[in-house]
Amino acid sequence: MRIIAGMYRGRKLYTLEGLKTRPTLDQTKEAIFSSIGGYLNGQVVLDVFGGSGALSLESLSRGASKAYIIDNNIEAIEIIKKNRDALKVGSELVIYHGSYEQVLKRLTNIKFDVIFLDPPFRMKVIDELIEFIIEHNMLKEDGYIMAEYPKEDVVNKNYEGFKVRLCRRYSSSEVLILEKED
Repeated sequence: MRIIAGMYRGRKLYTLEGLKTRPTLDQTKEAIFSSIGGYLNGQVVLDVFGGSGALSLESLSRGASKAYIIDNNIEAIEIIKKNRDALKVGSELVIYHGSYEQVLKRLTNIKFDVIFLDPPFRMKVIDELIEFIIEHNMLKEDGYIMAEYPKEDVVNKNYEGFKVRLCRRYSSSEVLILEKED
């Protein structure tokens, strides 16, 4: 896995061995970032299931000013730190080790430009997370929620105040990008 564009373009990322995480494919990553404008000039992102940190690090490479990552797996946290150190990323990357439920409650005072929801495939929490984000008003106007989930999962795509920016299948997953409307 590698960074696709921006300041860290071409740099390889460490990933967890085995099937503990499911890295987002480069083609899928490119589609996601193209759909939200390609570059994130000064934006703040949240990656709720960090894995290797690839989505947050790609965001920083493309100009995001701050990225917050949550992961409950200590091995994933170590990989994220290894990638952070390899890229020499500093305080613009904030890493939280803990359950998404606990950490999200602590972050409700922050407004994000982009929120990535890419849980392990066995977890069926996309709708629950989107509802939490909306209820706690965690997304800035014109912000995006990006969700990746198994293509056979049924996920609500109709949320008041949001429009579907992208809904497309890639390999075994489906990507949904919701844009918050004014």
